Amino acid sequence: MTVFRTTKMAFKSILHNKMRSFLTMLGIIIGVCSVITLVSVIQGAQKKTMEAYSKMGTNLINAYYSSYTGKPLDIEDEFFEECLKLNDYILGATISQSNSVPAKYKSKTLTSSRVYLASDTFDICMNVELDKGRSIGYSDIKNRVKVCVLGSYVADQFFGLENPIGKQIKMGGVYFTVVGTYKSNYDNNEYSRDNMIAVPRTCRRILGVSSGSYGDFTVKCRDSEATKKAMFYLNQWFSTAVPKNSASYGVYSDNSWQQQEADTFQMFAWVVGGIAGISLLVGGIGIMNIMLVSVAERTREIGIRMSIGARRRDIITQFLIEASVISACGGIIGIGIGAIGSAMLSSVIFKTVYLPSPFITIGAFAFSVALGIFFGFYPANKASKMQPVDALRNT
Repeated sequence: MTVFRTTKMAFKSILHNKMRSFLTMLGIIIGVCSVITLVSVIQGAQKKTMEAYSKMGTNLINAYYSSYTGKPLDIEDEFFEECLKLNDYILGATISQSNSVPAKYKSKTLTSSRVYLASDTFDICMNVELDKGRSIGYSDIKNRVKVCVLGSYVADQFFGLENPIGKQIKMGGVYFTVVGTYKSNYDNNEYSRDNMIAVPRTCRRILGVSSGSYGDFTVKCRDSEATKKAMFYLNQWFSTAVPKNSASYGVYSDNSWQQQEADTFQMFAWVVGGIAGISLLVGGIGIMNIMLVSVAERTREIGIRMSIGARRRDIITQFLIEASVISACGGIIGIGIGAIGSAMLSSVIFKTVYLPSPFITIGAFAFSVALGIFFGFYPANKASKMQPVDALRNT
């Protein structure tokens, strides 16, 4: 008997007992749906986290020093000079800590904006892009020019549709000329980096911002390999520049955090997928149970087929195909429901629709079919071992 004819018989047998077949599929449907929905949501969370890292930038080094005693430890200029020496690995460096300095334009005042003391490579270090005008330049820093570049939120709050370039805002009792604005990275959120003002780092004293006992920097490297080398050399420099008994320092990379986050999400997805997969095993046991019932009900059919020449492998193939068709149909329905569940949950949680990946979809379907074959083998093998005479006598 051909596989096509055997498959046709399997479908007829399933359709003959529609309700029983559906209830048998239900365990597979629930299992596949659970795996796809939960794993897809976790992958959505991973994508959302990686997008946040992407907005901050890649191949970044965070470096800091801090004095235990509060005594001045002003090595800021020396740090920037060291980064310039490492230009084979480093694209730029800037001060990463921000300061709360009220800003005012005409009758409007912003107290929540964060002021960054920027270097001439602030844009690439902070992964921001100019919208209008220009960035902070080397001559601005060298000559302590009172200029500033506004984040999109600040520009929108102060100027709206008015062109801000050339206008003056007041900070720390001093007027700064707006020379540029940045594009939004965070949907103009007040509590994000869109609500910032960048000024030359040498304007620290003009704004009344203290220095000396603490420094926090962001360093942008050329690639991941350059990041490792730059970290090594900066660690060496800090070990000689920072007094051991009165201050501390640190150099670390966001690359390692990103990889660690990705690995954690991956492990969590496997664990949750495994737990949800237990329901698939329950569904497989249901398939075995129903196939044993089917064998018992069709003893006469089996005996007749074997008496007219059907071989053991024909009987095994027939029942294995029936089991795999039941599990495959359950898997397809489960994938459909799981995709809908993933889209609904992700839209509620992340405000973005995430659908299951092809790998998860194909894997869940293949696993459901494999379960049907595995749990269907025992009933199929039992049916194939029947003797035609005994099978016909017991009907």
